[in-house]
Amino acid sequence: MDFSEAKEEVRKAADIVELIGQYVQLKKRGQNYVGLCPFHSERSASFTVNQNKQIYHCFGCGRGGDVFSFWMEYHNLSFPQSLEDLAERYNITLPQRRDVAAERRKAEIKEQLFRINELACTYFHEVLLKSPKGAPGRDYFSKRRLSQETITSFKLGYAVNRWDGLTKYMSSKDCSLERVAQAGLIIGKKDGTYYDRFRNRIMFPIFDINRHIIGFGGRVLDDTLPKYINTPETPIYHKGACLYGLDSAYQDIREKGLAILVEGYMDVLALRQYGISNVVATLGTALTVDQVRRLKGYTRDLVVLFDPDDAGRLAALKSFPLCLNEGVSARVLVLPEGQDPDSCIHTHSPDAFEKLLEGATPIFDFYLAQALIHMGKGVDGKIKVLNEALPIFTELEQGATRFLYVKQFSEATGIDEAIVWEELKRRKRDQGRRSRPSVATQLSPARDPRKYGTEIQFLNLLVHYPETIDRFRDQEWELIVSDPEIVNIIKPLMEQVQGGGDVERIEELLESEAAKQQLRVTMLAQSFYAEDMVESAVKEFGKKIAKLKISQSIGHAKAAGDIEMLNRLIRAKHDLD
Repeated sequence: MDFSEAKEEVRKAADIVELIGQYVQLKKRGQNYVGLCPFHSERSASFTVNQNKQIYHCFGCGRGGDVFSFWMEYHNLSFPQSLEDLAERYNITLPQRRDVAAERRKAEIKEQLFRINELACTYFHEVLLKSPKGAPGRDYFSKRRLSQETITSFKLGYAVNRWDGLTKYMSSKDCSLERVAQAGLIIGKKDGTYYDRFRNRIMFPIFDINRHIIGFGGRVLDDTLPKYINTPETPIYHKGACLYGLDSAYQDIREKGLAILVEGYMDVLALRQYGISNVVATLGTALTVDQVRRLKGYTRDLVVLFDPDDAGRLAALKSFPLCLNEGVSARVLVLPEGQDPDSCIHTHSPDAFEKLLEGATPIFDFYLAQALIHMGKGVDGKIKVLNEALPIFTELEQGATRFLYVKQFSEATGIDEAIVWEELKRRKRDQGRRSRPSVATQLSPARDPRKYGTEIQFLNLLVHYPETIDRFRDQEWELIVSDPEIVNIIKPLMEQVQGGGDVERIEELLESEAAKQQLRVTMLAQSFYAEDMVESAVKEFGKKIAKLKISQSIGHAKAAGDIEMLNRLIRAKHDLD
């Protein structure tokens, strides 16, 4: 069925600034809103959203489009799935969908995996709360002083100490065991049978931002290794892109302007139980750029809890460029010796914990302090620290920021700054990055004739004053436009936009990504012409077209030897001049 009507209803109902603003911190700047792009690393905001035109465009990576484009890109969804999500969000009824088989199958698999995880969560939760076999889990949570409210709110559970507990339960629910294995909950054997992945472990369901259960973390109750087992990578679970607790913390993170990042599930739950609500945890991985980008949509201030040891020092060092390049201010909180967030919040009051947060150290300062403790006085220690830091410096964007951190490193360690720069030069010889123009420059109405010639000016006029399109439709406008990408934009403008209609819809008709980017940049830029200049601009472009037509005709008259026609054309050109 035709989805165009439903799509238009979503367009009209959605406010792109409100929608994107839930995932990216946007600030008003002139006629646009700007923020840090969620799709690539940057420190200066080049991600631009225009409320009037309902489009976005990143001047750094070139991604852009409308509300559908953002939803698809941010959530890694197909268009049909995005349309369904947004229609549900804005209470718009969709016609029955006929999708291509592959897209439908992909969507069905995701829905099945969500349902399987929901069933597994119910199973683990019921075992923990009601089954005699769940006693070890109940005893563990009791020792860790978790309240019933916390257990219920986060749907915590327990996996029994047997090989087929969940497998039998899923079979009783008519679930395909092959699909349950795809969800990462059970493991297949060569003989075609299956066994439970999680056994004798307390279970932490992991939610995405839309509250779907996408995976689980399981913790042993003793000193058995591995201490934690997580769901493996699945079509719905990618641990490097997820954060535990973000689904229930993002609003508080936004309101407080601060995210607290801890290592484990229990750390999150302990802090939440004492009212520290803006806390999330990584999922058994080092901090990733995808996780930083998720967080920077809600705040640019991050406090990370690292241990003051070798592992903590190196974790801080690796996290440093990720945060700095994303424009996130990261600090490190070192807890009192021998304490983790769980024991700290139980020992001290929430107010005392908040006081500790205020004293958090900038992440690079933390690294240097720890490095100096472990460096010692010998040359070998300096070489070790230098080799640790060099790969990190190469990841920093070039410029004043890198210069200042190299200087700070040199002064703290006593390693000659020239040596550091020479090593960096050797390592980065072939990896120079070109700087790009600022968003302000690209959106400025000031025109550099070498950059903004007749073609760009003509496109700018048509886009910002679509009522002028009718004036050029029957003229040979191609005479003043030679750039094929701009021709590809103007053609559908001439064919589709009548009486000053919506220009924004034209992007859907463009096949070239370069043409789409050029259209978005033109729409987001200011008009080159004030309203009282439009009529003069129309006449000027009309004159340019007419002069080029005459020039062509003069060439034909010369070739044909038609002196009379040649004289008439020369007089006509003189009159135009």
